[in-house]
Amino acid sequence: MKLFLIRHGESQANLDHCFAGQTDSKLTELGIQQAQAIQGALKDIPFDKVYSSDLSRAHDTQKNALPGYEAELTPLLREYDVGTWGGRPIAEAAKIQNINYADFGGEDAQMVMARATEFFKKLEEDPKEYVAAFTHGGFVMTALRYVLGVSLPRGKMAADNCAIQVFEYKNGGWNVLAWNYMRPVIAAKDSIDMGILL
Repeated sequence: MKLFLIRHGESQANLDHCFAGQTDSKLTELGIQQAQAIQGALKDIPFDKVYSSDLSRAHDTQKNALPGYEAELTPLLREYDVGTWGGRPIAEAAKIQNINYADFGGEDAQMVMARATEFFKKLEEDPKEYVAAFTHGGFVMTALRYVLGVSLPRGKMAADNCAIQVFEYKNGGWNVLAWNYMRPVIAAKDSIDMGILL
């Protein structure tokens, strides 16, 4: 099974450099263009199943990137709940070492890992050939920790907006086939060839 895990396009909160967490933050015009631009990378992949976070920025990315598919919406793929940090500038949190959003009414890393584990176990129990899942930056990093089985320093290997991560489940284990597979700023005219990963 190959899992194409895709972060949503640029949201208004991304543009404003603020936390969105599990609040609704719509895609910007660039975010819509980013989602449309990865259509070319995904259009020839015969997905057996498509999932999306139930937050609109992820689902709207899915609808623009894979317009021919109906996604199963799930809260398992949601971004970290950042509690009272929602709407606040990201630069403020950078001043606090090892911030734990559970202390502010949100989730800690273990809570998000529990959601990621539930999602991955669901895939492992009923493996398909090709699966797409549209999600958020914090969940993407948690998924990488699940796949690698190791902790990663905060801020390392972040996934860009509309970046495509490809994980493979084979012989009872996961591998990383592609990480952050796109240019950081993508225009609608750009094209990405995913054929090498199929």
